[in-house]
Amino acid sequence: MRRECREAPHAFLFFGVFSGFEETFPEVRKLIVERFGAIHPQGESPSYPFPETRTYRRTMGSGLRRKFYVLEDLWPQTCLARAKHASLDMEKIIEESHEFPVERPVNIDPGLVNDCRVLLASTKDYSHRIYRESGIWEEVTLVFEKGEYRSLPWTYPDFNSPAYHEFFERFRNELLERLRREAGTGDP
Repeated sequence: MRRECREAPHAFLFFGVFSGFEETFPEVRKLIVERFGAIHPQGESPSYPFPETRTYRRTMGSGLRRKFYVLEDLWPQTCLARAKHASLDMEKIIEESHEFPVERPVNIDPGLVNDCRVLLASTKDYSHRIYRESGIWEEVTLVFEKGEYRSLPWTYPDFNSPAYHEFFERFRNELLERLRREAGTGDP
């Protein structure tokens, strides 16, 4: 008996943005909307403090803040490589639009929220990342188990934040509700 393969359900595409220049956030939001469509009505997070790290201090400075923008429409789970390339283009546009005292004024990372995990795209390979395509890798950053998000050994420190978990769980719950409605059942 041959088993049938099935496509993964669509997921919420989001962009995690951090910068030491909060004036870049509205510009990034505008670029995301132009390239990907509307932001979900609850899809703009508060501005969270970003932990100080040697990695980013050298190229981005200190006093970094993080925001998330979640798109209104659901996206195929194969979209991250394309979204990561677009985010690199958006970073370049912001960088060239102003004079900044740092090498990299903004970092834009796309990710997905599905029913059981939060995924992030990266241009860097590492043991826990899976190659997607076109120079882009993906990693599972958070898993949803036993009613909550759980970090993994490689999860970025800021993604351990309960505030992030609460923000993403809102979209996980909405996704599950949409999938139930589409299936016409009470179960996803």
